[in-house]
Amino acid sequence: MNRTFKKIALVILLAASPWVQAQQMDWLLGCWESFERYSKEVWVKNPDGTLLGFSASIDRSDIAFYELLYIKEVGGTLTYTAHPAGQGSATFLVRDSGDNYVVFENPEHDYPQIIAYESDGSQLTAVISATNGERRLSFTQQRCRTPKSNAE
Repeated sequence: MNRTFKKIALVILLAASPWVQAQQMDWLLGCWESFERYSKEVWVKNPDGTLLGFSASIDRSDIAFYELLYIKEVGGTLTYTAHPAGQGSATFLVRDSGDNYVVFENPEHDYPQIIAYESDGSQLTAVISATNGERRLSFTQQRCRTPKSNAE
């Protein structure tokens, strides 16, 4: 009986957990762009459920920054890994999530230590910061406009 109780408690604990699964991150999918300092971030889903992302910032017609990103489950925990150009990769673990937001954290990373995304469907806001909230930077992007074809 004690073993059954432990199994039930574990199922309830996992069901109540704030951890989100990669397949619950569809709100992030698509193309996002900002025109302040032009940037674009694109997220697609792999057949295995992994989310793949690419982000780039353009400054005076030159690529100022770019990175490859992926979100996947590792051992039942959602992870976010960034591969910024010219730097080593860093992996962050999900700390909090909801229907349209997710927060990843890696306190051992130099900066950022927190990466958060939130969307209302037409706008995506990404926030990076240190764990104490310092050096907070926010980036807001809109869904990409669909370019008109030459036939129109």
